[in-house]
Amino acid sequence: MAPEPRTPPHARRNQAERSATTRAALLDATLECLVCDGYANTTTARVAERAGLSRGAHLHHFQTRAALLAAAADHLTRRRGEHMLASADALPTGPERVAEGLDLLWRSYNTPLYQASLDLWTHARTDDDLRDHLIPIERRLDRQTMELSRRLFPHAARRADFEVLVNLALATIRGLVVLDTLHTGSARAEKQWGACRAQLVSLFEPEGRPGMGGRGAAS
Repeated sequence: MAPEPRTPPHARRNQAERSATTRAALLDATLECLVCDGYANTTTARVAERAGLSRGAHLHHFQTRAALLAAAADHLTRRRGEHMLASADALPTGPERVAEGLDLLWRSYNTPLYQASLDLWTHARTDDDLRDHLIPIERRLDRQTMELSRRLFPHAARRADFEVLVNLALATIRGLVVLDTLHTGSARAEKQWGACRAQLVSLFEPEGRPGMGGRGAAS
């Protein structure tokens, strides 16, 4: 009697793999809801619907809406870190690196996902449960960004005031991005970024070396 054909290994998934797939689908759907529908309309029912899962599917992974939202923010932070570190390694090593590195930071914030994160952080101001979930994620994001910045700007990283410079750059970027909160598609922030970047480049450049504004510095 011939043996029954074996099921290919890739066709079988154990419980842990199925659980991981469901969790990832919920987190991706949550981020999509935050971007498309906003915080107030990102309900667990709508997330499950967007993920193609049953209404109660989230309960096995996340006991509360706040836990689901925070996990989605953490998911985004981890994905951002992986992408940014890979992008940093691909930057040129010459005089344009500072401007290119600042552009990379800029692009990581000037996105609909960051606008959605702002919505989440704003609501956490008056939501104790959500705030308690988000604070450790914010701290991880800060550490991640500083680690990334040391990769982006290796010469400036030797300076005693390096963290001050990075925080100044981040404050500038975040402030510009807020300009487009009520005027999506207006590109007001993009129009101002070139001039702001040129000023930041001059601060990051080693002493005695002229600042390089990079592409569009005068735009």
